[in-house]
Order: sequence, then structure tokens, then C-alpha cells
Amino acid sequence: MLTRQHIYTLLIVVSAGLMLGRIIAVNRTDMLEYQKFRFGEVNKLFNEREKQLQEENLPEEEFEEKSADLKQRRQKALDNERRELPVFSANDRSRWNTIRVLVEPDKRVERTINGRTETVWYAIDKAQNVRGWDTIDMVKHDLPDQPGVGYLYSSKPPLLPTVMAIPYALMYRISEGKLSLEKEPFIVVRVTLILCNLLPLVLGWFLLSRLIDRFGATDWGRVFAMIFVCFGTFLSTFVITLNNHLPGVVCVTIALYCAVRIVYDQETRWRYYAAAGFFGAFAVACDLPALLFCALIGFWLISHQWKRTLLLFAPAALVVAGAFFATNYTAHKTFLPAYAKKYAENSWYLYEYERGGRVLQSYWGNPSGIDKGEEKTTDYVFHSTIGHHGLFSLTPVWILSFIGLACWLFDRKYRSLSAIILLTSVVVFGFYMLQPLHERNYGGNTSALRWMFWFAPLWSVALVAAADRFSRNGFFRAVALLCLVVSVMSVAYPIWTPWTMPWTYNLLEYLR
Repeated sequence: MLTRQHIYTLLIVVSAGLMLGRIIAVNRTDMLEYQKFRFGEVNKLFNEREKQLQEENLPEEEFEEKSADLKQRRQKALDNERRELPVFSANDRSRWNTIRVLVEPDKRVERTINGRTETVWYAIDKAQNVRGWDTIDMVKHDLPDQPGVGYLYSSKPPLLPTVMAIPYALMYRISEGKLSLEKEPFIVVRVTLILCNLLPLVLGWFLLSRLIDRFGATDWGRVFAMIFVCFGTFLSTFVITLNNHLPGVVCVTIALYCAVRIVYDQETRWRYYAAAGFFGAFAVACDLPALLFCALIGFWLISHQWKRTLLLFAPAALVVAGAFFATNYTAHKTFLPAYAKKYAENSWYLYEYERGGRVLQSYWGNPSGIDKGEEKTTDYVFHSTIGHHGLFSLTPVWILSFIGLACWLFDRKYRSLSAIILLTSVVVFGFYMLQPLHERNYGGNTSALRWMFWFAPLWSVALVAAADRFSRNGFFRAVALLCLVVSVMSVAYPIWTPWTMPWTYNLLEYLR
């Protein structure tokens, strides 16, 4: 007999297979159209030069010499446009550069102080200077004992890339450098994505299936919620790129699962408290605004069992906090993350640097396109909710989730959980909406409002409450299915790379 658990497993396995296929095929395919255009332009230019050369009526020997030189220059120009790599954007390359300098000795920056040579840990000056691995997501600052000599660093908090460097370090050491991002980038990147993105996400989905099954009341509602989890969120879209959102989602899922087991199932084993604290804190290391979620979960558990929370939850969270600040201090010689220095008097985001023998200005001194920011806060709120990057226009199933949260508010048993999710959602969304101009960029050139991705497990659990109610009426089931179709379509639209504009944005551009 096919049980709900069997259906959940089948859905997760099918989704995992689809994502694995995308990881195996990962390539910078977003460059293809650009390459086709550039190849056409290059060929057109050299064809004109060849025609001019033929019209000059040069002696045969001189013509052959110049013609050969022209062909060589054409090939070189074409080769310069071919930049096939399994990395997609400045965002993921920023983390990959940190990983490279932690693992590859020749990419590390060294300095000499008082006759002593030492490594400038986390400095990516050499890594970002390699063709195809450039990034704009970096900062530059001096070290306290070496004023006036700045080094480049990823703008991302260093703890997560440090953890993600572990699989690469093992591959690099075991193969004695043969499996490297320079020699075998596709193998290294694909294995890393499987270990850091796919497998943790599958684990998170199994835990979510248990939560959905626990809170659900109907088979239709439970299966609907799991189908959406597996195919309707942008998490599967981002599985092919190194990012902080997927690890954050997995950590939130584990923390939520443990907290639910403690509060609702009267679980008393120490590992649930420790795991809730550890992964709740690691979610903060991945997405800093998750600090509110971690704090509320902590208070929730204190109100339930304060002794175990203080003795197990808190120390586990402090371990992650210690690692976060330790890696940040090692990199930047300050406990504050690089983000805190963006609008400081001596901003780390405004600098000059060298790449390919040229001196360049920081991108953030004069951002372009969507990174200039939405001028009006009202427009930003509109497009972040029901506009071109809208939570509800791209993923209308989230409307059902908030209906489910509203239903839970009137249920004494689940009122506290609903309040935690709603309060965290409203505060974090408001935080992002009130950012200064250059921060109102929807997450950059991306397929959705990625700042809110880590809420997926929280909203997915609440979804089942609404799905159960919608299952009782044919019309409402049809509405729910329509919402599901649009959500899945939005996820499938950026098929080659998540670092592209959503279909709603492109539609509005077309209609202008």
C-alpha cells in the first residue's frame, strides 16, 4: 500500500534527480547569447579587414603574411570571448575566490613585515585576477599594522565559505593538486555543489515532510504542500550556484524541526536542544536577519524548558557565534562584518584595484542597472510583493501560506508558532524595504527576491493549514492548483542560471 511517506519520498527523489541533472550540466550558459553576439561582431569586423586587404592588391607573399596574421588575431579575439566555467555571477565567484585562497597555496597573498613573510588570510587579490573568476562582490581595506597597503576580500562573511572549502580541500589534497579549480573546474564545482547544496537540501526536505505530515489534516493538503516544497520554490533554481540561501534554509528547517519536537512532542533529549541552537545560529551566519528567528526560537524554548535551553541551546549557538566572529576577525581584523563598512566614512566598498594589468574603480562607486536601486520606497515595496520581483506574483502559493498563518493565530495550540513566523516575516521584510537607495536592488540581477528565501521552510509548514481548508471545495482546490502552476513556472523560467531576471520583469520590459 502506498503511504503518504512513500509519496513524500518519491517527490523528493524526483526533485533531487532533476536538480542533480542541472548540477551535472552546470555551465555558464548565460554567456551563450552574449558569445554568439560577440562572435558575430568579431567575425564581421575581421571580414571587413580581409576585404580591405584584398582590395590593396599587395604582392602575394606580403598578402599571405598579413592574411595569416589577421586570421591569428581573429582566432585570439574569438578565444578571448570563450569563458566557459561552471560559475555564474559575481556573487558565487566571490565565495569561490575565498575558497581558492584557503585551499590553493599559489592563490594566497603574502606580505613581509619586519623581515618576516606571512600569509594574508582571506585576501583574494590573486584569485580575482584570474580570467573568468573576477567579481564585484569584494571590499578593500588596510590591515592595522600595515596602513596604506590595502588588500581585497570577499564582501561575504567568511565563515560559510570556510566551511564550504572543506570538500575542495579534501579533493585538492587527496589528488595532490590535480583536482583543482584551475585544472578541473567542472568536476570540483559539481562535486562541491552536490555536497554543499543538493544533499543538505534533500535532508531539509525530508524534515519538512515530517513537519507537514504532522501539522496537516488531509491527504490532499499534505501532498499539495510537499509538491510545492519540491518543485515550487526558488531553492531548486539556486541549487546550481554557490550561495548562502540554501544553507540558511536547511539550518532554519533543522532548527524549526527540533523546536517543534521539543514544544509539541515533549521531546527532552539533549541533542534536539543543541541542534536547535547550533543550526539556528548557523542560519544567522548564512542570513544575518535570521538573528530574530533564532532569538524567538530561543525564547520559545526557554518558556517551555528554560534549564535545558540555557544549558544546551545557548552554548551550541555560542559555538557558531564564536566561529563567525573568529573567521571575520582573521580576515578583516575586526569583529564587524564587511557589510557594516559599506556606508562608513572610509567605506570598504570604494577603492581602486588591479585586474589584468589595468587599474579599475570599484563597481559600487558607480553601480549600473538594477544595482542603482529603486528610487521610491513605495515602488520597491510594490515590486517586492506583487510586482516584477514579487513574493506573491512569482510564488502565489505564499498567499496560501499567510492564510494558513492567519488560521493558526485563531488556534490556541499553534498560535505561538504562527506569531513567531509572522513577526519574523514582517520585521525582516520591513528591514529590507527600508534600506537606502543602493540596497533597494531586489538582490541584484536575480530571478526572485532572494533576501526572503530562508523563510521557505517556515511558510511551507504553514501552507498545509490553508491547503487542508482549500481541499474541501472544488473551486478553492482549482485556485490552489493555479497558484501552484504559476509558482512552478516561475521556478522553471530561469532554467540555465538563477542569476537572471524573472519572467515578470522581462514581460514588463517587453510591454513598455
